[in-house]
Amino acid sequence: MNKKMFYTLSIGAFLIMLLPLAFIFLKPRYSNVFEEIYHDEYHHTVGPWLSPTASTLESLPDMKKKRTRGLLYGVTGGNYKKNSLPKNIHSINYVFEYPDNELGNGNVLIVINVDLPNSDILKVEYMYQHQSNQLIQKIRIFSDDYKQEYPVEQYITQNKLDVKVYTEIANDILKNKLISDWRSAYPSQFSVENWGNVKMISENAID
Repeated sequence: MNKKMFYTLSIGAFLIMLLPLAFIFLKPRYSNVFEEIYHDEYHHTVGPWLSPTASTLESLPDMKKKRTRGLLYGVTGGNYKKNSLPKNIHSINYVFEYPDNELGNGNVLIVINVDLPNSDILKVEYMYQHQSNQLIQKIRIFSDDYKQEYPVEQYITQNKLDVKVYTEIANDILKNKLISDWRSAYPSQFSVENWGNVKMISENAID
């Protein structure tokens, strides 16, 4: 073996050894788990029209399959199957907004609808803005058919509702169901206990 071939093989072997490190450094690094979800949904949604692929969320066994692909006015979403919902949960939904069909300036809204004892619905919304470090939690209260929305403070007072019980239920589902499901299908940098650089802020929850 001449020197030239030896050097060529040595350089080739060295580059092969560097490949795993290159994949580590080139892999997108997101600041929190909601950025992972937001980016993944976008890249699958705007992928090739002739060969669409399911997003990570849609690939979860408990998620419904979408009837159509792509964005409709910059919006897409996903829903959990009825038979997969935890006890006393009416529905769980994801809504993604990508203004002008672009990745920037959008958001992901996660909605957990909890059944109240009188058949009304307490909606717990988690809004994450792209590249934010805040997950805004907001509660809304509806009739069982969603046709009427009640003023939150008035409803709580009149019905002597302990809202904290229901927000804790929703928070537990977000962590131990939704985040856990996400991690089962996506090589996440984060865990159910460590969501990354994000803080939950309660917008109108009342103790």
